[in-house]
Amino acid sequence: MKERGMVKWQPFASLPEQGDYINKLIYKMNKIERPILSEDKLNELNQTLFRCYENKEMIRLEYYFDGYIYIVEGIIVKIDTIKKNIIMENNNKREKFSVVNIIDIELM
Repeated sequence: MKERGMVKWQPFASLPEQGDYINKLIYKMNKIERPILSEDKLNELNQTLFRCYENKEMIRLEYYFDGYIYIVEGIIVKIDTIKKNIIMENNNKREKFSVVNIIDIELM
């Protein structure tokens, strides 16, 4: 007996808009609220941030963006206190992060 393989699943792929809508709905449903950090935690993050910048230490940074928490690793190459941004570098790739969105910093 010959198996139909992917032919039997083709009706589910007939409505690509439905798949896109479901993916967007799942994305929105999994969003979380921005964590609220205490003054002590904010001071600790500030001290750790400047110490890691001065010593060029490798860190793991957790930050909040658009309802999700992301993790990046790298070395802080610049802190812009006026715009409240930091620039991190990892594997010759630079990324900019808002200090307001930082949730946690860990030394590696």
